[in-house]
Amino acid sequence: MSSSSTELEQLQQQFSDYLKRKKYRNTQERYRVLDHIHALDRHFSADELYLEMNNRGDRISRATVYSTLDLLTKCNILVKHRFQGESAHYELSTRMPNHDHLMCVECGRIVEFRSDEIAAIRDRVASEFGYIPMTHSLQIFARCPDPLTCEHNRSEVA
Repeated sequence: MSSSSTELEQLQQQFSDYLKRKKYRNTQERYRVLDHIHALDRHFSADELYLEMNNRGDRISRATVYSTLDLLTKCNILVKHRFQGESAHYELSTRMPNHDHLMCVECGRIVEFRSDEIAAIRDRVASEFGYIPMTHSLQIFARCPDPLTCEHNRSEVA
C-alpha cells in the first residue's frame, strides 16, 4: 500500500470520526470531494473544485462542495486561506504544515516556503504574551521581477 493511499485512508477515517461525533450524515458525495482534494497538489477554490469535479463527470452540487469544504476545514483536514481580495482557497493541512506564502500580485503565482526564523518569532511572541503557540500563517504580497514576461501571468499587465 502506498503512503498516498495510507494518507487518504487516515483522512477518510478522521473525517468519518468527525461526522459521527458531530452527528452529520456520512454521505458518499462528501468522500468523493475528499478523494478529489487528496489528488490535488495545489491550492484551490470551491468553484475550481466544483468545476473540475463536474468536468470529469463526477456530478455533484455546488452546495455539497461548499458544505463539505466547510466540514473538512472544521475537522482540520483542510486549511482555508484568504489571499488578498480573492475568494477562499484551500489546501490539505497534511501536505506542508506550518508554512507561509509568497504571492505575486501581478501574475497570481503562490510560492510556499518554511522559515525557522518566522517560527521562532511566532514562538517568542506567543510566549511573551503567555500563550502557547500552535500554528501560524504569514502571507507576503510581492511582485515578480518582470510581470510582462512571467510564465505564470494570468492577467493582462498594463
